[in-house]
Amino acid sequence: MASFAPGLLFIDTHSKADTTNCKSFTFKIKPDICVYADGTLPPHPRQSSCDISAAEVVIEFKWGFHHSPFYIPANGSSPAAHFVSETNKAMDTLGQITSYSAAQLGAQYRTHAFSVLIVYDQAYIIRWDREGATVSSAINYNEEPHLADFFHRYAQASPALCGVDTLVMPASVEEARLARLQLDLPTTKHMLKVAVPAIDNSGLITLIFPAPVPVGQTPIGRCTRACPAYDIDNKKIVMLKDSWRVASANILPEGETYRLLKEHNVSNVVSCIACHDVPSIPQQAPQTYKFADAAWACSHNTITPHIHYCLVLNIVGKQSCEFTSSHQLITAVRDTLIAHMDAYHKAGVLHRDLSAGNVVIYKGKGILIDWDLSKLINIKGAQQVTRTGTWQFMSAHLVQNRDAKHDVEDDLESSLYVILWVALMYTATHLTIPVRSLLVKYVFEVDELEGVGSTMKSAFLNSRIQFSKDVFVDHKPLDRLILALAELFALWYTLVTQEQQEAYDLMRNYVQGIKPDATEMVPLTNILKAHPVYKLEKHMEILKSYDKIIEVYDSHLGLDG
Repeated sequence: MASFAPGLLFIDTHSKADTTNCKSFTFKIKPDICVYADGTLPPHPRQSSCDISAAEVVIEFKWGFHHSPFYIPANGSSPAAHFVSETNKAMDTLGQITSYSAAQLGAQYRTHAFSVLIVYDQAYIIRWDREGATVSSAINYNEEPHLADFFHRYAQASPALCGVDTLVMPASVEEARLARLQLDLPTTKHMLKVAVPAIDNSGLITLIFPAPVPVGQTPIGRCTRACPAYDIDNKKIVMLKDSWRVASANILPEGETYRLLKEHNVSNVVSCIACHDVPSIPQQAPQTYKFADAAWACSHNTITPHIHYCLVLNIVGKQSCEFTSSHQLITAVRDTLIAHMDAYHKAGVLHRDLSAGNVVIYKGKGILIDWDLSKLINIKGAQQVTRTGTWQFMSAHLVQNRDAKHDVEDDLESSLYVILWVALMYTATHLTIPVRSLLVKYVFEVDELEGVGSTMKSAFLNSRIQFSKDVFVDHKPLDRLILALAELFALWYTLVTQEQQEAYDLMRNYVQGIKPDATEMVPLTNILKAHPVYKLEKHMEILKSYDKIIEVYDSHLGLDG
């Protein structure tokens, strides 16, 4: 390939997995070939080393067509035609090449990446971005020049055209040394630099931060990366967040939401000190949504447009799992409910993603972060075509009703799952390991690819069988709080049949129509109040009440133990 692509190095890595960047992966990242830019060769090329953090293009080979995840539809490419094969071997290949691209995009700051899949005598060129993947038609590389042309053009293209986020640069030796010292990082940690415009228009804030470590997550979506960074000009530690926000006129950029929260004096939130839509050339923008309706595009799932976004927050808090006591954990979640309430009532903003990752602890206080999925409550209707929030912590109602509107009571119920999950993960229990694992799976299991969460949450709320006796060792108030919240939210899932609803509606309309006097009204009202539909309506008023839910937290925070 050297004659086609001078400046690119093609290294056989099929037997040498990347164990430096991908230690946390449950599977091995070892593409058959890693393509590197000349000058960024791995430390030991003769050992066929895979370094996904330096790879430009990954190439995978399959020798039989039954391994190919793609096929040409019998009726040709069209919006109604499917081109993804769903056989087991095809799905294995698709999962493999997706995991390689996820690792590459996770280990580098890139706007997009290319990979090549070669199946016997056919090749596919794939462009991956945060909206999806665009796959070429099959290339017979023995007869057609397109594959050689691709590498020839790639070798001559600018880094931006190849997908490199050119605004992120290596930090200088001195910048890296200072940042490592402030961030308490090892001297071997590779450090990067980026500049983000301050919201007060005072100029750029220059940040030094560690190179990313890839995690096993889908390459598609918001793909949020957040880490402490050193503000080298102001000499302080801040939080840097890099993500791909949903591109919708009805969804505020997160920096704008923080501005709104600050203007309305919302409690227990941080301040955004810098943010912007990351500038780029047109070719760096996600392309999948752009081509979703092209004449040549085959059938696909709904594609959501995204924009590269960068945000800087003024403080760095501890994760909710780093609590020093169950009292601190419960206090932190209670504080975030105050933030949630203030945002809703004062600023007209609904958070919509109350999860363990979005509750942080700063100086003993709970802080609610990550407002990028929030919604202005004066905007009616759905703002996204997909469900918003973190599946593990969604209310049972949202999990069971894909088209349901996300509302206050959903986030209030999520607060229970935050406490339950963190406590089960990081607090000693009386449960055996199998029982504890089963409970976690029962309530929190999620299939992100299918976009579904556990459908057993409502069953857990109604049965609460695990909490019929003490669960957490020496934490009775924690047991009692979880039980009290479960009992409360279980009211939402009281079964009301269609016949009961219709009977109640008829009865209520009858009472309103005859306009009885005071003497007649009492027994009629008592009949209505005894009806299951009436009780559910009253229960829902309670479940929408911040004051009621926060009162439950406060009462248990006052208990001994």
